[in-house]
Amino acid sequence: MTTTTLLAWPLEAPGPTPVVRAHAEERGGRFAYRGGLALFSGTADAVATAIDWQQSEQDQPETSLALHVAEVTYRADAAEPAAVGLVRGLAERGHPGDILATEIVRMLLPAPTPAHWSNELATSIGVPPQLVHPILWPRNADALPVTVVVAEDVALIRAGLVSLLRDDGFDVVAEAADFDSVVATVRATRPRLLITDVRMPPEQGDEGLRAASLLRAEQPGLAVLVLSQAVQAGAAADLLTEQTSGLGYLLKERVTALDEFLDAARAVAAGRTVIDPLITDELLARRRNHDQLTALADRERAVLELMAQGLSNSAIADRLTLSGRTVESHVRSIMTKLDLWEDPSGNRRVQAVIRWLNQS
Repeated sequence: MTTTTLLAWPLEAPGPTPVVRAHAEERGGRFAYRGGLALFSGTADAVATAIDWQQSEQDQPETSLALHVAEVTYRADAAEPAAVGLVRGLAERGHPGDILATEIVRMLLPAPTPAHWSNELATSIGVPPQLVHPILWPRNADALPVTVVVAEDVALIRAGLVSLLRDDGFDVVAEAADFDSVVATVRATRPRLLITDVRMPPEQGDEGLRAASLLRAEQPGLAVLVLSQAVQAGAAADLLTEQTSGLGYLLKERVTALDEFLDAARAVAAGRTVIDPLITDELLARRRNHDQLTALADRERAVLELMAQGLSNSAIADRLTLSGRTVESHVRSIMTKLDLWEDPSGNRRVQAVIRWLNQS
């Protein structure tokens, strides 16, 4: 037998919506064949699912939910364990919108917890308050403080961000300083928002972005606010191609007011997108470059690739077995398609090569 947290609802009541069910399964929830029951290995996951469920029905609650922890082996072809009957019966006692939890759920729920308890409500529905604890949940999800993980390897900056966020009402549930700790911490705490630097140990490369992409793939509802020291349009583009809602990308040196940062954090946590204008401009430029390079014929692309390797026109002609005049014609066509006209500095060739190198 294994210790399992049981989440039950009346058999005649509507089951969870597809979204709630998907979130439950992300948390490891398994739904019983006979209906009216989901089983979780983690108590916090079961409670979070119950709160998600009721919040999804907050305008017109239809279901009462109950939670209990027991050692059970549940099989569809066997009689239901007594613990299942207990939690089903508790769900039947509740009113639509209620979440009733037994004492053992309250004892096992780790801190910090999304649950708020009401013994008075227990008495009002005729159950012993020392045995059953109704969980109060905000009728508006926006009333919940935004849970945040802050990932920054510079301790002084990290402490400043944490202090600023907490003073503004954010619930900073954890901090991280490198790739491994970011991934492990977000997996364990499942915050609403991850605020991360781009460059982090161990390699001081793009670990923050890689962690964000990995975690958003695992937790589609995770909002991410990236803080960068410099414009890294390629990395921003990679992140934006995956999912644009709940995403922010700011340059540290351009955040001149604390309120500007806090407003961005709130907006991203609410599912909006906040991108620094400089990064937007760079992304648009990359898009234009890509479109222009796509317009090149295959032979023109071959000529430009050899230009990027530093070959002269005559060397390119030898490599491609072309006449010098043909290569010159290809070069002129390349310059025209890339909108690189004659200028006094005579650096069109360099600019064309830069476009080629920046295409990826």
